[in-house]
Amino acid sequence: MDDEVTFDVARRAVLEKFIAEEELPHHFGTVFWEWYAGITALLAEWASRVGTAPLIGFSGSQGSGKSTLVKAMSHVLRDAHGIATTVLSLDDFYLPKGARQAMAEKVHPLFATRGVPGTHDLELLTRTITALRGTGSIPLPRFDKATDDRTEMVHWRQESAPVGLILLEGWCIGIPPQPDEALVQPVNETEANKDADRVWRTEVNRQLEGDYATLFAELDALLLLQAPSFDAVFSWRWQQEQQLSRRFQRDHPALTDPTMTQSEVADFVLHYQRLTEHGMATLPDRADCVWELTEDRSVGKMRLAGLAA
Repeated sequence: MDDEVTFDVARRAVLEKFIAEEELPHHFGTVFWEWYAGITALLAEWASRVGTAPLIGFSGSQGSGKSTLVKAMSHVLRDAHGIATTVLSLDDFYLPKGARQAMAEKVHPLFATRGVPGTHDLELLTRTITALRGTGSIPLPRFDKATDDRTEMVHWRQESAPVGLILLEGWCIGIPPQPDEALVQPVNETEANKDADRVWRTEVNRQLEGDYATLFAELDALLLLQAPSFDAVFSWRWQQEQQLSRRFQRDHPALTDPTMTQSEVADFVLHYQRLTEHGMATLPDRADCVWELTEDRSVGKMRLAGLAA
């Protein structure tokens, strides 16, 4: 019992340090222990039993808090449970701006906007996952949302391989393709006015059927933060952009703030609406663990369908 108490104190100390470093509200720790600590411990136990690092998908809509949560879990896994854990964000594997522009010119203009399947460098992501299960120092790319482009490699962080656990987080992780008939009717004005011939959404769906499905099939488990509605997603995404703006102004006070206005965010999230709503309808039945979020991003309910090696 003394060992258990000592270990619990150590875990709480790790989390409190993370909360302070990230300038998070104090109640984040309470929520973590109530809803997420148990799954974190399950992942640690799993990783300790297997030879190859499990690849855990973590899906959640824009602004749902998944990036902060996964980062917190990785700190507890590494510093309290002793599991070398790497977090890979799908956002860091967006194609560079030039490559997306080329795709926009070749396939459809809407592919200039990052976000949907087809705008990620899955080849680089797959190579990175394989390398993390090997040996050596592995460069991890970083995408700068403020400039809408991948940073130069000199700014990439290095990770030592092999790792014990890989957490892959992203807004569309695990989402399956839609049936062809679902593509006929536009879901918003962006699709109606800019994709009347369905070229864009058909190609997005083709991407989901191909390389994205191959990637998602490699997941050893899928965890889901389930948003209550698309309206909540827009509100969360605007909050996220405001935080990004504050950080940019703090770090670059002499530069013009390149982040989006509220109306620009409103236009931006329409690119995500179709698959966000499709994911809300399909992912709960595909995920191994679901946390159902309320409008204020607190957890209303948790469902554990299965999480084992």
